[in-house]
Amino acid sequence: MLFMKEDRGLNWVYVLVFFAMLFWGVSFVFSSIVLRYMDPFTILFIRLLISSVLMWIVVLFFYRKYAVKRNELKMLALLALFEPFLYFIGETFGLQRVSPTITALIISTIPVFTALTVFFAYKVKLKKINVIGIAISFVGVLFMIVGKNMELTVDMVGLLFLFLAVASAVCYGLVLTKIAGGIHVVWITAMQNTFSMFMFLPLVLVFGRPIRQTATPVYTFISPAVELWGSLFILAVFCSTLAFLFYNISVKTIGVTRSSIFTNLIPVFTAIASFLLLNEQMTINKVLGMIIIIAGVILTQSKKKEPLQKLVNIDKVNVDIDKIKMQ
Repeated sequence: MLFMKEDRGLNWVYVLVFFAMLFWGVSFVFSSIVLRYMDPFTILFIRLLISSVLMWIVVLFFYRKYAVKRNELKMLALLALFEPFLYFIGETFGLQRVSPTITALIISTIPVFTALTVFFAYKVKLKKINVIGIAISFVGVLFMIVGKNMELTVDMVGLLFLFLAVASAVCYGLVLTKIAGGIHVVWITAMQNTFSMFMFLPLVLVFGRPIRQTATPVYTFISPAVELWGSLFILAVFCSTLAFLFYNISVKTIGVTRSSIFTNLIPVFTAIASFLLLNEQMTINKVLGMIIIIAGVILTQSKKKEPLQKLVNIDKVNVDIDKIKMQ
């Protein structure tokens, strides 16, 4: 079948979430290409339209028996509001004003805000090393956007849009964690993209613009039409369909906190793709800022290992419970 079952072991889950981050990392590059030809709302609507058609074909042929219940639609609509709808608005409009690499670096702070949100929402205490990691991550972000003369070198409006994307992703993770146990991930992906598509439809009708026929293509060896629709196809299939499906499987299997750690890989993939596909320069500030952010985010996820004796006692309790069940 097209999609792997979640019960084939955790190794497959890590492979899936790795590819989800790869697809999202590359999405910043192809989005910047498509923005030369289309307005943001039309791009997002077409991405989700193609993705929804593909997902519903898969649902109808393979997953009809996992249909969602009517009382679950509200939570799925809320999920779609946070992501893709608000997230795509923040990411796309931010990308119009900020380079793909810096955009990916801002997005990589999602685990930091996830840790803070879990702390305030569920009263999960943060360790000192986690707090230090959060502070280091913010230093890394400032290092990326502030120049030598301590002047802001990145558009402030663009940054606000990007942090809207970050906030939406954090809320998406919290809602997804709540519903993933009862709804099949294929249905979640199909429903969230369909709901978001209809959310974008009024914006397209009001703010949509015709395709810019005079846009200068990035690659002169192919026609503008091939560049435009090829990039849209990649965004729809890999970034709006497979990436969300793989990430949803990951959150359902290993949890939102452990899954969000992989967000750190996004700026790495974006930087490499921007260098190879867009000839974007890789400055020392970008490299150092990326290292600082990733180091800080890793610290936010650090966990203290349990003492060996405690683990042994836990195992002994589990064995005793199993013996009782067998009697």
